[in-house]
Amino acid sequence: MSNMNTAVRGRVLITDDEADVRWTLAHLMKRQGLEPMEAATGEAALRILRTEMVDVVLVDLRMPGMSGLELLKEVRQIDHGTPVILITGVGSIESAVEAMKNGAQDYVTKPIDTERLSLAVRRALRTRCPRHKCFLPGPSHDSESLREVMGSSERISQLIAEVELVAPTDFTVLITGETGSGKEVVVDRIHRLSRRAAGPFVPVDCGSITETLMESELFGHEKGSYTGAHKSQPGKLELASGGTLFLDEISNLSLALQAKLLRALEERKIWRIGGIVPIDVDIRVVIAANRDLSSMVLTKQFRKDLYYRLNEFSMIIPPLRERLDDVVFLAKRFLESAKADLGKDIQGFSQDAVELLLSYDWPGNVRELRNLIRRAALRCHTSGAEVSRGSPAPGGLRAPYITPEHLAIGPGTGRVLSAPAEPAAEPGSTAPHPSFKQIIQRTVAQVEKQVITEALIRTKGNKAEAARMLKVDYKTMHVKVKKYEICQPTTGGNYGQT
Repeated sequence: MSNMNTAVRGRVLITDDEADVRWTLAHLMKRQGLEPMEAATGEAALRILRTEMVDVVLVDLRMPGMSGLELLKEVRQIDHGTPVILITGVGSIESAVEAMKNGAQDYVTKPIDTERLSLAVRRALRTRCPRHKCFLPGPSHDSESLREVMGSSERISQLIAEVELVAPTDFTVLITGETGSGKEVVVDRIHRLSRRAAGPFVPVDCGSITETLMESELFGHEKGSYTGAHKSQPGKLELASGGTLFLDEISNLSLALQAKLLRALEERKIWRIGGIVPIDVDIRVVIAANRDLSSMVLTKQFRKDLYYRLNEFSMIIPPLRERLDDVVFLAKRFLESAKADLGKDIQGFSQDAVELLLSYDWPGNVRELRNLIRRAALRCHTSGAEVSRGSPAPGGLRAPYITPEHLAIGPGTGRVLSAPAEPAAEPGSTAPHPSFKQIIQRTVAQVEKQVITEALIRTKGNKAEAARMLKVDYKTMHVKVKKYEICQPTTGGNYGQT
């Protein structure tokens, strides 16, 4: 609290012509402990900037009248140090990259990922606030912040120690982890703890850009170098100079681009497409992958020399199923966030809900947990009528809100973690009473069997059609039918037919 007494809250100017977008972003900034300001046009934003202290500007790239790019140029003239974050559609990423060349701090794409936007705003505040002494919300130490967003288990404590060890260096870091496990959060902490924290943080999603465009995305191009290159464009390696380049899902890069990337990292120089003059770059590289790159090297899908160049320091983010101690911790955190968004007074989790959360293996990891809790909070009623056995207080989040159909179904994923086998009852003895977790698992199986049976009845035994109805693949449907020994319906359908 002492920080808040000695510094003002960070002020974020939201510029967008859509009132509902401004309201949503203002609500998000308030939740972050920041002070939002709103402007419906670029001209209105300039009036505020000329009379008020602003720490970060959020601006939509496309607005009637003054565009986001035009506003960016005006902001740079008023105060060269004010960070500007652009909000753009996927089809306008090229314009956003041009804006970063002209001084924008970062950009986020629509639909807006609120966690990605929050990280971008916090990064911008950390470059702005050392001079203006604005209050940064949340824990003051990055290690505490990492625990806040990932958990406090022993595995996460070990991960934090590794982050604190390697962050101050210029080592290239290879981070491996499943989708949704928190790789970008760890990369963000590495950058913020590094001596490059005041420099740019430039992320590149190697899996979302086609191979034909990826070379230009990484290295840039000169005007006229290929059809459609109407002007010169810097690449991400050039934009990241002096800061950190984050290559996400690098396993998607083609072998040809891997060779060019290796040369750039070794020589610390790049050539734009069509360029004849090398450009010096000074970057620290962090890589993330959800596939084992060493295995890809053995199958010749990834260059061995690039792998050894990138693997100066490696860390593995454990999946959520291997650190169940963090599940309830994170679930509570996500519930608090959902309560604030929805304006609901939900009094924690009931015991049956906790048991169900702990019995699932979370193939989507932290991202899946967050989405499931938000859906459950949306469905949860908060009246006194919701009090039931196992619920700690009126409006508690109970297991029925976290129903099996909300848990992912797919081949080899989303399964309920198996419980210890029940000891067999001896003849004449009373069978041991099953544990609460075993009861939950049986309930999930019963509901799953019932849903599949009803789907097969509706499709007259056509497993392929039933699979499409339930939005799972045919293999999963076939395995489930065999597992639950679902018999031919009385309507005459045949479950073996497709």
